[in-house]
Parts: sequence; C-alpha cells; structure tokens
Amino acid sequence: MRHWLLLWMLVLLTACNQGDAGSQPTANSSSKETKLESNLANLPKSPASFESAKKILYNEIYKGHDITFYCGCDYDPKSKIVDWKSCGYIPRKNPERASRIEAEHVMPAHQFGNFRQCWREPKKVCAGKDVTGRQCCEAEDPLFEAAHNDLHNLFPAVGEVNGDRSNFNWGMVEGNKREYGACPMEVDESIRRAEPPDVVKGNVARVMFYMEDTYGFKLSDQDRKLFTVWSKKDPPDDWEIERNQRIAAIEGKENRFISQYANAKSAKSNVASPAQIEEVVSVVKESKPKPVTSAKPNKEGFSCEHKKNCGQMSSCAEAKFQLKNCGNSKIDGDGDGKPCASICK
Repeated sequence: MRHWLLLWMLVLLTACNQGDAGSQPTANSSSKETKLESNLANLPKSPASFESAKKILYNEIYKGHDITFYCGCDYDPKSKIVDWKSCGYIPRKNPERASRIEAEHVMPAHQFGNFRQCWREPKKVCAGKDVTGRQCCEAEDPLFEAAHNDLHNLFPAVGEVNGDRSNFNWGMVEGNKREYGACPMEVDESIRRAEPPDVVKGNVARVMFYMEDTYGFKLSDQDRKLFTVWSKKDPPDDWEIERNQRIAAIEGKENRFISQYANAKSAKSNVASPAQIEEVVSVVKESKPKPVTSAKPNKEGFSCEHKKNCGQMSSCAEAKFQLKNCGNSKIDGDGDGKPCASICK
C-alpha cells in the first residue's frame, strides 16, 4: 500500500511540473503583449485606416516633395505615375507596376505582425472566423493597426521595387545586384534580403529604431549594430527632418532618432540620455558640411534654382554643377560622386 501511495504522489508531482513548464512561454508572451497594450494611450495618433494613411502620405506629408524613397524618381502627385527619366529607372520585369507609386512599409507588416498573437494565432484570437493573421490583427488589435498605419514607417516607392523587396530583411547584398537602371536598390530573393541605396540607409535605420522604440518590436543585436553604422554614415538631411516634423504635427509623435539630431545640429537642448547625446554629437561631427548655394547664375548660365532632378538638366555639365555647387545629392543616387548616370555616361 505504501509503495502505491508513493508512486501516485510521484505521478502527481511530475504532472504538475510539466504543466508549469508548458504554460511558461505562453505566460511570458502574454505578459509582453500586456505590457505593450498598457502603453496604447501613448502611441502616435496614426490614421484610422491604411487607405487614409496613403492619402495623407501622398497629399500632405509629401506635398511639394513628390519623389520616391529608394530611387529618387519624380512622380505626378495627382496620377501617382512615376517619371522614369527623372531618375534613370529601368523596369526589371514589371513595367506596369513600376509605373506607379505604392506606400512602402520600411519595417514590413510581416515582421512586426509576428510580435502579435493575432498574427501568430488568428484562429485563437479571432475564434470562429476564417481569417489570416493580418486580417485578424486589423480587426482585433489596435496596437498592430497603429503600427501598420504609422506615417513614420510609410514612404512612397516605385511599385515594382516595393513588390520585389516584399517582406525581406534589411542587410548587405554581396556583389552589385542592381536591376533597376540607375536606381541603386539591391534585392536578393535567394537569401530574402534587401540593401537600400546609401543615400537612404540612415533613413531606414532610424525608422527601424523608431518602430522598436515606439511599439516594442525588438531588433536583433546584429540588426541594431548594422543600423547604427548606417545611421552614422547617413545622418538626417533637411528633408528627413522636415518630413518628421510634418508627421509629428499630424500624429502627435516624432521620431526622436531624427529630432535629437536636428536639435543637436541647431544647438538646442534635448532630454536625451548622456549616451544618446554623445551618439548624436558624433554623428554631427562626421557629417559633411553642405556647400553654400547661390541663386546667381555662373558664366555658363547654371544656377541652383528650380532644378531638382536629372530630367531637368540640360547637360552633364549642369548636372555636375548642381552636385558640386548646389548640394543636390539627389541626382547622385548611388553616391559615387558622379551625377545623373542617364546623361553622364
């Protein structure tokens, strides 16, 4: 009798331990999401829908700056048609999609969706509904919806590039895998990785930092190191700072990884930690001063007014003048010091 009693107690003890071990990951996952959701009141006031987010992005945020993110192509603000000649863009295989702009998520929905239970377990969260993880999150998760429609994470991009990039991670692509004419965007489907042009690597990095900082979507240590390098080498330019301010006026929240740099640059005080201040100051020191522009034409008739893209240049000489004397880095998409590859062959 004693033998059977001891055996029964051992079985009960084992069952209890196994039950505790099996519930632990769920408890941890639940506590992380609960912590995020407790911060809902402090989230940015993102547009209520993705459709409204796109309208605000195109018509308000990018008003007067109708230029695609990765390739620097002009586009018509009404028709949303991309001007390939303005940036030397050549479609890889989908001219129809390449002819229009699309709203690109720098941190893909697939990446931040995986942090949410509605994405991972739609049948559990949206019980009784035959929906995908994305559909479940859009219907049931206000934090996901805020992140999905956050204007800080949205950029107008050439549709084909947006489609090719898909939900691939950011990183370095070996070789010179450029398949869009003069646009130096690189996408390697075989390793599901994309490398943005040098002139926007810092922009990408600061968006990724913002998404982690705002919503708790953790970056890997490897990604954080890479993005830190990108942010240092490509500090915020005037347009990135202005874009940040335009979005903050609408959503009530700025990307502090941009604004802290802007404040340091203008010698204003900020509330960053000593380590953050040191980081910002180092970026300021490493950034190159912009040349002083002049509206007065030179002896060849070139000036810094009115011209902003390669399609508006009368010659390679004018393009070189714009790059050297006007600080028009937009026409040097790949950052090699040679402007307008389409006319300066």
